[in-house]
Amino acid sequence: MNRFNRKSVLLTAAVMLLPALAPSAHASSHYSGQVDFSYTVTATNRNANGDMQSLSITDFFDSGNYAESGSSSYTPGYQAYSGLGVLHNVSLQAQDSVQLGAAVSDYFSSLLISFENISLDVNDIFDINIDFSYTLSAQSAGEFADADANFAYSNENYALDNFDYVHTSIYDGFAQAFGVDSFGFVLSAGQSENLYFDSAVTGNLEATVVPVPAAIWLFGSGLAGVLGMQRKQSLKA
Repeated sequence: MNRFNRKSVLLTAAVMLLPALAPSAHASSHYSGQVDFSYTVTATNRNANGDMQSLSITDFFDSGNYAESGSSSYTPGYQAYSGLGVLHNVSLQAQDSVQLGAAVSDYFSSLLISFENISLDVNDIFDINIDFSYTLSAQSAGEFADADANFAYSNENYALDNFDYVHTSIYDGFAQAFGVDSFGFVLSAGQSENLYFDSAVTGNLEATVVPVPAAIWLFGSGLAGVLGMQRKQSLKA
């Protein structure tokens, strides 16, 4: 095969591939979000002759979704309560990505910590304190993407009550927030208290077919024209 024929084959292949490549051009969108939460419980008994055995502390963790797409996923993290003065970690991470179409996902996790003074001695009065910190982060990119990471906490009568969140879209790409808080309360014999910590990560995505720029088709037409001219010149020669 001479040099001209080789060039002709390559040009012909390039022109033929353009229609096949063009429909595969799609936008894509994705998001990810995460909530990290750590806490420590400390307590003392005002009764000099008492101990800590009558302070009951239990926890319950739950996680799931209110909405999810076929491509979304989440990972909850939970360290069960194991004692006073111990640092406990809880987390929620979620993400999704689409190449074409729309997707909505909404994931949550909930932690309930219950305290009860089960002592029969009225002198056993517990001073209890919980110190905690949290980090919220969210990022998004693509044609259309929104993401939120939320964290809320409260006690039974809402003396403790707070909510924090971050939001991101394709215009800012990334958002992060940090928080530190503490809550103290007293339990006399027979009293109880509940603390609630709720995390959520949500995402809304959309991706469509990207219109093929006219320049691509002009380029293909140009290649075809050059190929035709070279063939005519070859025949005249």
